[in-house]
Amino acid sequence: MSQRDDRVALRQMLDHARRAREAGAEKSEDELRRDDLLAFALLYLIQTVGEAAKRVSDATRARHPEVPWQQISGMRNRIVHGYDDLDLAIVVDVVQKDLPELIPALESILAE
Repeated sequence: MSQRDDRVALRQMLDHARRAREAGAEKSEDELRRDDLLAFALLYLIQTVGEAAKRVSDATRARHPEVPWQQISGMRNRIVHGYDDLDLAIVVDVVQKDLPELIPALESILAE
């Protein structure tokens, strides 16, 4: 994969992470249970972050171990393949704890 392609995937990761963060920053697990559309939107956004992460080259991943590439891809796989048994508490944790750490890391990589 070219560096340009990596930048496209990284930009997609950043854009979708920001959207998920904005939409779910203050939401609780109970609120997601009551708002199916928001829960589905967050799941889609997180899934897309993982899908884009899978397209980032091994070389770029190796240069940026501060990004938890494997966990991001793993979350995508869990959403796609375990959709019938998802724990919304984990989704809330991703949105409220993991994405706030991921977003500045992606911004930093893209600023290079």
